[in-house]
Amino acid sequence: MINQLEVPMFLEEALPEICLDLASGKKNNAYDTMNTLISFTFKNIKEHNFKMVKRCFKIADKLYSKGNAMVKGAIENVFVYSFTKMFLSYPLEKQKLLSMLPITLYSLYISQIYHKGC
Repeated sequence: MINQLEVPMFLEEALPEICLDLASGKKNNAYDTMNTLISFTFKNIKEHNFKMVKRCFKIADKLYSKGNAMVKGAIENVFVYSFTKMFLSYPLEKQKLLSMLPITLYSLYISQIYHKGC
């Protein structure tokens, strides 16, 4: 299981392009690291670098499957939670982004938006 202290190292190894973003600012926990990953993902959507966006989605999915409860919570509450903002910010790219999402992340997103009481 990957714990919150191992997430930055996992990201640096799987996605070397994010190293500068991880180095800037203090990343004390999995939630801060997920904020960095989602910012990096948004930047690549803006630049229409969909190959990199797909890599970000796959890495988040892999972290979710291999992470402990803290890591999973950070992915659900930061990364997946940001999908609504992502789709509203990039409406023309929404269908393309949805088609790239791994099924686990998509399922988490659907569960969030259709959760009772929301």
